[in-house]
Amino acid sequence: MVVLEIREVGVEDESPLLMVGLAESTEGEGRDFVFQCDLRRNEYLPDSNWPEGDSYCVTNQAGMTNYGAVREVELRSDVLRVVFTAGAVRDLHLEDSEFEFRINSNEFDREEFRRCLRSIVTCGRPEYHPTLVEL
Repeated sequence: MVVLEIREVGVEDESPLLMVGLAESTEGEGRDFVFQCDLRRNEYLPDSNWPEGDSYCVTNQAGMTNYGAVREVELRSDVLRVVFTAGAVRDLHLEDSEFEFRINSNEFDREEFRRCLRSIVTCGRPEYHPTLVEL
């Protein structure tokens, strides 16, 4: 498991677009992850040629992106645990599938964060929804 100390948390709710960002540094250094979705993806075509595109995505500080990237997500107090799919580990160049984000930010609004992250990872095709634990 990779453990990251998160100093900056951002939530953007500009419907239909939702984004939740986590960064190790407020100075633009270190790692960051952005979970995002377009709520219009909830109205997907059943026979799409690219079904994972009809879900949410995760982007990292290098601009690498993976759709439907999460198998499990858990929020307990100020700790977010995310288990990424094998495809996300490959596409995002992650060193492990399990990450623990320890949030240490004065701007952290747990309820807004929880609400937006839940909406993001349950957006679009149900086969790409992760298991949710206390989220």
